[in-house]
Amino acid sequence: MTDTTTHPALATEQVRAWDLRPTDTLVDPDTGIAFPITTVTVDEPGRAGRNVHISALVLGARILPLNQFVTIAKRDNTPTVTDADVQASAAKDRHTLSETACDLIAIEHRLRDVRRWTTETARVHLDAALSSVATALDALHAEYAHRTTTEQEQ
Repeated sequence: MTDTTTHPALATEQVRAWDLRPTDTLVDPDTGIAFPITTVTVDEPGRAGRNVHISALVLGARILPLNQFVTIAKRDNTPTVTDADVQASAAKDRHTLSETACDLIAIEHRLRDVRRWTTETARVHLDAALSSVATALDALHAEYAHRTTTEQEQ
C-alpha cells in the first residue's frame, strides 16, 4: 500500500484542476491525507466539457472538470524565470486563450443546435445561456487584445 500521510499542519493551496502537475500531491481538505498524483492529462482543445484526468495510487483514476478547485500540498519550487520562460509563458497563455475560445464556440454551436428543437419556454433559458457565452467570448477577446497590446509595449 502507498504511504499516505496525515499532515495536520500541512501547507496547502487551492489550484484549478487544469494547473495540476504529476509532481503534485492532492490533499483531502477534511482529513488532511495527502495522495501523490501519478498522471495528469487534459482532454483535447475544442472538446465541449473538457476534463482533467488524474490518477493517484490510492484514489485510482479520477475525472475532474477543467475548472474545478482542488487542494494540493504547497509547491515549494520557485524556479528562476528567464526571458525565454516569460515568452514561453506568454505563448502558452495565448494558446490557452485560444483553446478556451474554441471551447466556448463549440458550446455556442451546440446551444444553437439544441435551441432549434426545443419548445418556446425552454428557448428562454437557452437564449440566456447563449448570451452568457457571448459575454464570455467578448471578455476573452478583450483579454487577448490587452495581452497583445501589453506585449507589444514591452
